[in-house]
Amino acid sequence: MRFQLNEDHWSLDALSPTEWHLVAELPSTAAGEPFCEETKERLFPSHLSPDALADEESLESVEDWKNFVRPDLENTFREAREIVQQDLDKVEIVSMEEYFTPEQFASIQKELPELRRVRVPRRHTEAWYNALNQARLLMNEEHDIASSEEWMLMRMQNNESVDPDRFLIFAQYELYSAVQGMLVENVMEL
Repeated sequence: MRFQLNEDHWSLDALSPTEWHLVAELPSTAAGEPFCEETKERLFPSHLSPDALADEESLESVEDWKNFVRPDLENTFREAREIVQQDLDKVEIVSMEEYFTPEQFASIQKELPELRRVRVPRRHTEAWYNALNQARLLMNEEHDIASSEEWMLMRMQNNESVDPDRFLIFAQYELYSAVQGMLVENVMEL
């Protein structure tokens, strides 16, 4: 994968089939589709501590949050995922000739996978960041990635000890983290 930036858009370019699959899953992962209901609630935590004693005022506050704040959050999250999906729907198949000299291309043409490019208008950056953040929060909640010993082993390049299914989850999490980092460093104004 290559990250490219110009005046009016940025691109995730030269996405391998695996990278494309993981990027294409972003809207459904951010929506919590592969996760249990308890995990999905992580996006909408109560503003009260679970061990707080609830009085009438705090119960009223919780109801206000459920009736006013949560619907706005749900709408914002949904809109972000829809924007990301619209961008993903415009994916391009990349001609490998763009990356190689004609001689190189002729000698390796049969071995090359089909690559893809997703172009994202700069005005969609916040939606992408939002969806990536949703997905990472949910993945961490469901799979306990941040404190996982397996994740640390994988990051230290000791991949043999990590279950292949877990490895794919970690790879997805890392890819989303990398894209978020690129957006923060290169596109977003903080």
